[in-house]
Amino acid sequence: MDKRFLNYTDWQDTADTLHLFLQMAGKVKLERSCKRPEWGHVRMDTTIQGIGTGIIPAGDCNFEIYFNLVRHHVDVQNSLGARVRMPLADGLSVADFHGQLLNALDTIGAPTRITTAPQEFHDPIPFDQDTKHHSYDRDAVELFLANLQFAHRSLAGFLAPMRGKVDMPAFWFGTMDLSGNVFSGQPAPYSGTDVIGRNGFDEKFFEVGFWPGDTKNAAPSFYALPYPFLADIGTYGSLLEPPQASFLVQESEFVFRLEDAFSAPDPQRAVVDFCRSSFAILQRLDRWEDLDWITEPLTYGLQPLRPGGGKHP
Repeated sequence: MDKRFLNYTDWQDTADTLHLFLQMAGKVKLERSCKRPEWGHVRMDTTIQGIGTGIIPAGDCNFEIYFNLVRHHVDVQNSLGARVRMPLADGLSVADFHGQLLNALDTIGAPTRITTAPQEFHDPIPFDQDTKHHSYDRDAVELFLANLQFAHRSLAGFLAPMRGKVDMPAFWFGTMDLSGNVFSGQPAPYSGTDVIGRNGFDEKFFEVGFWPGDTKNAAPSFYALPYPFLADIGTYGSLLEPPQASFLVQESEFVFRLEDAFSAPDPQRAVVDFCRSSFAILQRLDRWEDLDWITEPLTYGLQPLRPGGGKHP
């Protein structure tokens, strides 16, 4: 297992450029997809070779935007066979990518216009004017993808056994993180007026995720937090596992650095332990009504593998 990683400051120029490229694809999905609770319609898929929008409707067919971060190109393609391939290379600016993406969408018969303001990003240059961000380091991008895939495996190890409404790990274009949720089934209306919060926070949930670092905290880390937010949750930080995990005051969430996970004898188990201990702290403060059922163990037994590697249903 590759245990290398980069702090955000080690690849900031490339990270920011890639983030903005992905934001444009995410905004296309936002414009065209059927709306779902908790912004479920803008979740993006991580795969063995990259990040994609998944299926987006376009009249009588579907299309997708897929970032292959191993072969370093973007495919904009529809279900009828039309495809435009856009190479990813150092020197390609956000403004150039914006123009190429819109032209590609026109070519495959899915013309879409998006808002050009970056979402939840520290540098608010409109996409079509941004010639500042144009860095693309292939090695850094591939390492980021490897870290995302480790995070997906680890977070899924915690989320998969949960019953009820569960969102498995997905990529979010606004914050460039990977996260999933366990929902309680209990309404919890949001008191704010902002669009993101009003549509994203309407039910009690517990979120676990991974982000590659940012301008406030450069260390790539796993995080865990509840909604509604609990002001005193940090006082239980001593109950976290593994012992390197901590409470990040400025973000009001539990964090576990990727570096510490990679230092553990079993990195994936260390992340699962972090998620479980964070969830236990939440339940200590605000026990969910259906907790016993949500956490009821699954009853699947061991099943023989098929010759091709799959399991019998």
